[in-house]
Amino acid sequence: MLPLIDARARALRYYRTHERELLSGQFPGYGFPLHPPTAAKAAADVEATRAFIRQWQDQPGVELVTRNWSAVGLGRQQVPVRLQLDSVAALAGFAEVREEWEALVQRHDLLVTVVGASAPVVAALPLWRGSELADLRLAGEVVEWFEIRPASGLLPRAVAVEGMHSKWLERHRPLVETLLAGRRGEIGRADLGLTVPEVRVRLRFAAVDAPAGLHDIEVVLGDMEELAAPRAVVMVENLESFLALPTRPGVVLAWGAGYRAVDIVRAPYFHTAPLIYWGDLDADGYGILDAVRAVVPAVRSVLMDDVTVQRWRHLGVTDRDFRAREYARLTDAESAGLETLIQTGHLRIEQERIRFDAAVAAVDAQLAELSGE
Repeated sequence: MLPLIDARARALRYYRTHERELLSGQFPGYGFPLHPPTAAKAAADVEATRAFIRQWQDQPGVELVTRNWSAVGLGRQQVPVRLQLDSVAALAGFAEVREEWEALVQRHDLLVTVVGASAPVVAALPLWRGSELADLRLAGEVVEWFEIRPASGLLPRAVAVEGMHSKWLERHRPLVETLLAGRRGEIGRADLGLTVPEVRVRLRFAAVDAPAGLHDIEVVLGDMEELAAPRAVVMVENLESFLALPTRPGVVLAWGAGYRAVDIVRAPYFHTAPLIYWGDLDADGYGILDAVRAVVPAVRSVLMDDVTVQRWRHLGVTDRDFRAREYARLTDAESAGLETLIQTGHLRIEQERIRFDAAVAAVDAQLAELSGE
C-alpha cells in the first residue's frame, strides 16, 4: 500500500525534475499505481487497510475500484488503485507546490513578453526562478535598452534605465545577457556592448619624486609610461598600510587592492624596476603573491616568510574561509609560512596586526638589500 505522504513525495520529485518541460507545456500526464492490498492482506490488517482507504478519500485524480471482500468479512469496499494527474495544475496541487508553480508561470510569462519565445526563457530558469517580479520587469527594460543600443561602448553606470544601477547589473548580468541573446535568436549569452573600466592604480611618492608636486595620485595604467622609472616599487595589499608606510626617495608605493594587483602589475611600469610585494598572511595573501609572480617572476615578498608568521602568529585569528591551495611560485620560506598558518589552526594575520615599526624596518631592510647597502 502506497501511503499518501509517499505519493506526494513521488509527485514532488517528478515536478522538480521536469520543471522545464512543464513550463514548456510538455506534460503527457503523470500517474502510478497505489498498490492496494489483496482481500487476504486487507483481512490480516484491517486497521491499516481502513487507514489506507480513508487517506485517499476525496483526493483528486484517484481511481477507485469496487472490491467485494465479503469473503473475509469486509464487505464491498471502494478501494483506491491508481493516481492519475492529467494537468500541471493537478500535479502542482497534489505535490503541494501550487503557489510555487503559479509564481514560476507568472515569471515565465513575463519574460516571454521580453524575449518573444518560451524556449530561451525556460533554458534560463536557474537565473530567474527566485527573482522578484520587480527585478524581472526591470530586466525587461534593460534588455530593450541594449537591443536598441547593441554597441554603446558605455560604462555600466551610463546605462540610462530608471531603477538600474551598476550593482544591479552586476548581480543580474547573466540573466540580462541570456535574455538578450534569446531576443536576438542567439544561443548562450549576448555581448552587451559595454566598455570595461580602465584599470587604475594608486601611487605615493617621496617629495623629490612627486610628479607635478603630487604625492598621492591615482593613474590609469595606460598613462603610467609618462612617469619616471623608480628605483623600486613596493606594492601593499591593504589601503591602511599603503597610506601609513613612509615614502623613500626613488621608491614608489603602490596599492595592490587585493586581487586587483594581478591586473595592475601587467603594466610595463612594474617591469622596469624591482618589485616588492607585501600582503596579508593568509590564503588570499599568498594566492595574490603567487599570481603576481606569474606576471612578474622576479617579484620579492616582504613580511610573508615563515619567520614573520612565527613571530606574529599569536595575533592571528581563525579564518573560517581558509582554502589552502597549491601555489607553484612561492619560495620555500613563503611556503613554510603558509604551512605554519595551516598547521596552527588555519590562521590569518592581517598586515595591520604586525607592529608598524617592525613592518617599516622590514621594508627598509628589503630595499637596502636591493640597493646592495
